[in-house]
Amino acid sequence: MSMSAPPIPFSDPGQGAQLLDTLAGVFGNLSLDTVRRALADASNPLKAALGLCRFLERSLSPRTQAELLASSPRYAALLVTLFSQSRLLTDILCRNPEYAGWLWQEAELDNARPADAILADLWAAVGPCDSFERRMTALRRAARREVLRIAAREVFIHPHFSSIGEDISNLADAALEAALRMASEQLAPRHGAPLRTTAEGPTDRRAEFTVLGMGKLGGRELNFSSDIDLVFLYSDPGVTSGGASGTVTNEEYYKKLAELIIRALSETTADGFVFRVDARLRPFGASGPLAIPFDPALEYYMHYGRAWERQALIKARPCAGDVGLGEALLGKLRPFVFPRYFDDATLEDIRRVKEQAEARTAGRGETEREVKLGRGGIRDIEFTVQMLQLLNGGRFPELRTRNTLEAIRLLGERQSFSPLEAAAMARNYTFLRGVEHRLQIEAGQQVHALPERADDLDEFARKLGYTDGAAFMRVYREHTEDSRRVLQKFLTVKGDGTLWITELLDRGADSAAGLDRLREMGFSEPEQVRRELLTLANGPKDAPHTRDVAAAFAAAAPALLEAFAHTPDPGRGLMRLAQIVERMRSPRTLYELLHYNPDLCRYLAVLTANSEYLSTLLVRDVGLLEIVGSPRTIAAPSTRASLEEDFGALLAAAVPEAAPCRLRDAEMLKTALRELVLDVSVAEVGDELTLLAEVILGHALSGAETRTGERCGPAPAPFAVLALGKFGGREMSYGSDLDLVFVYGDPETAPAPGSMSETEYFAQVASLTVKRLKEPTRHGVLYDVDARLRPDGGKGNIAIPLSRFIQYYAEEAHPWERFALMKARAVAGDPALREGLEDAARNAAFSRRPALDALEQMDSLRAKAAAAASPLDLKRHEGGLSDVEFTTRLLQLRHAAACPEVRCWGVFRALGVMKEKGLEEAETCDALADAYNFLRRVMNRVRMMRGDAASALPEDGAARGNLARRLGLAGELLDPVSEHRKRVAALYRAVHDAETRRARGDH
Repeated sequence: MSMSAPPIPFSDPGQGAQLLDTLAGVFGNLSLDTVRRALADASNPLKAALGLCRFLERSLSPRTQAELLASSPRYAALLVTLFSQSRLLTDILCRNPEYAGWLWQEAELDNARPADAILADLWAAVGPCDSFERRMTALRRAARREVLRIAAREVFIHPHFSSIGEDISNLADAALEAALRMASEQLAPRHGAPLRTTAEGPTDRRAEFTVLGMGKLGGRELNFSSDIDLVFLYSDPGVTSGGASGTVTNEEYYKKLAELIIRALSETTADGFVFRVDARLRPFGASGPLAIPFDPALEYYMHYGRAWERQALIKARPCAGDVGLGEALLGKLRPFVFPRYFDDATLEDIRRVKEQAEARTAGRGETEREVKLGRGGIRDIEFTVQMLQLLNGGRFPELRTRNTLEAIRLLGERQSFSPLEAAAMARNYTFLRGVEHRLQIEAGQQVHALPERADDLDEFARKLGYTDGAAFMRVYREHTEDSRRVLQKFLTVKGDGTLWITELLDRGADSAAGLDRLREMGFSEPEQVRRELLTLANGPKDAPHTRDVAAAFAAAAPALLEAFAHTPDPGRGLMRLAQIVERMRSPRTLYELLHYNPDLCRYLAVLTANSEYLSTLLVRDVGLLEIVGSPRTIAAPSTRASLEEDFGALLAAAVPEAAPCRLRDAEMLKTALRELVLDVSVAEVGDELTLLAEVILGHALSGAETRTGERCGPAPAPFAVLALGKFGGREMSYGSDLDLVFVYGDPETAPAPGSMSETEYFAQVASLTVKRLKEPTRHGVLYDVDARLRPDGGKGNIAIPLSRFIQYYAEEAHPWERFALMKARAVAGDPALREGLEDAARNAAFSRRPALDALEQMDSLRAKAAAAASPLDLKRHEGGLSDVEFTTRLLQLRHAAACPEVRCWGVFRALGVMKEKGLEEAETCDALADAYNFLRRVMNRVRMMRGDAASALPEDGAARGNLARRLGLAGELLDPVSEHRKRVAALYRAVHDAETRRARGDH
């Protein structure tokens, strides 16, 4: 070995010696001194020697290369440095050994090459190829040679990092222009040229197209392994001039053009790719069109643009195609990007973007090692600079530069930075970007974190000229801590505990923390919930919300999700809320109300999570949200006077025919909220829903009487309506029907010859009343009406005189009909007739206790119904609601003669009177009342969910479990149901048997 050559610090001396022997075999009688000196100075001599051996093995003339290496120390240093610094560069040279001579003799290493010069070389390689695929191959090979040149400048010449960023960005510009040419030439024979269509109609003028480079490409600051963020923009809608495949719209043409450009650059082939393309920064993100016309793009940014999009547009630059078109858009967007003054909400949005990035980095444990996103890293500097540009660029146009270093200089001149701060920020940015370049040169990958292993960090440090990793880290920390101090002077990033919400509403975030939080809150399908949240915030793809709406939802979301978390089915509730919002033109007002009104959050969550039916009411009429919005609204039940007043206001509104349905829906919502939120009793629910039905029935009857009077003259007698069943007993539930009997008073005089009879007259009144109540309209159906419980049933006249009513129940009625009459209550019509009708009904129902045959007949009917009922039937199954009512009626009849107070309508009231008067054992009354209360409460929730007269529990066990949770119960719901049924069945049997013995005369 020559005495002039220093020792080589191979990490594996044995392997190093073998590699030197291999090289000596190639060099023969040539001296290895130049190579030895280069290896001795290399950051990784062993890797460099391996690369050199591979290179010589692949060369067409190893001897020629050896001669050049031996005679030129600078050439030897160049190759050894490239092999030592990067596997990527080693692979490029070993696959293309001829590039070494080009790099040494022809390539421009001292300065960045202009984009047009690079484009000329790229097109010289691409243009002659006869297919798109061959052109892709040629483009990759030509671009790879440029990457080698730029990397050689970085690791061997060591220019300022800005020169390297400019060089890579010029390569990207040239590659984009070449890809655009390739794509255009591919589409032209098929579809012709895209032509403009204006307000006056189609033209023969060609539409223009441009590609905006965002981020580091726009700022001419690309890294070695940067993605390029692109937005594809065209000038006008229209159609193409036509070709072999006919014409297509400009929308379709430019979509295909953009797809081909992306493919030309990004598709990975045997020769790799040119640049990875990210087109998600376009208007509407990944859900938006790949290429967008000028006017819709402008409208999007001005109406829907987010805070982070302002930041992105600071660096936006037309990189290919019609530069003038891109500059025209950016010119019109300047008021959006650089407003003269910022509001607090926008500044908070910008803070959140920064907070989110920092939290993700900290979550990966890379706060110190992350060159880009770590504390005091590249992003801290860029964020500080962009914040100051946004704040001041509206008033000082010179600050609207795309380049970070240029912006730092200008901010220093404007004294936004002090001279020391500006110098420090420029120095730190230059240092960190240089570190980032070296990290990415190694393997051509997007690496931003420093090596973890000490050996790897030492080697990396030597690449940068430091003795070891510790020495490098001391300098690295000085730079990052310096940057962080400057950042915190301008912006203190504070967490308000809602970062997880921000991530959930950011389509680009992985949102792991947010999804975990949703699971903790009880959302069983967090991914689906996140999709609903994104839709609530951003709107549907075909009609997106403005950024103001999205911001309003983001503010309301924490409280809203917390409210849903306290419901039994939060995911389903949120889905129903999304259906409600979908019907709103702009939900901003609702979101602001939700943000500032916790009660509205709570009430809306409770409603939607507990009831599909009530949610449907809100979907159908979002104006009903007014009912939900205030605690005062539900604090007290409505009175007849307040209902009449509300009804009058609705009748005076723009759509008076909708008034009955709107009143019904609003009061149904109010009662449901009172039950769900205030836990009002089953009896109170029945009272409130019954009063509502009385008011609506009264309106329907009044309208029917007026219309009949207009057609047929004045009424020949008084008229009244008798309610039976749950309506009569003031025990209505959600979805209850109305059992009605129509009765008119006996006229004092006979009708004139040829005139309409009383029966015909009042049949019209009754029929019109029923029609108004049950006829489907576009506003819904008010109530289902059953008028078949009248004397003679469905075969008899729908309206009957009072005398016939009295006669029928005295002489012809079945026992079960008299039982049904025990809940009879006159609810509408002439007051005097109502009083007489009620007295007649009460006398008919309570005048005598049932005979033996009646008891046996009713017991048989009850047994058949119970046997046919499903175990899930809350009403008809043995021990169910029907048995409670039947037992209570038998007890009422037992005491009616001695105690007139028991001649009352409802079960709760009757049992209360008998207990208070000591007529029955308190235990018996309590057991029946408790069962009735529990089973009615369960049935109310079933009906609240469905909105119909269902009386059965869900067959599905999971659905029953959900119902139990809504009721605040644990375990299988059938268990407490069965317990109540057993007690009721036993009480029924005891009471019925006692009555049977009494009827037989047994003692």
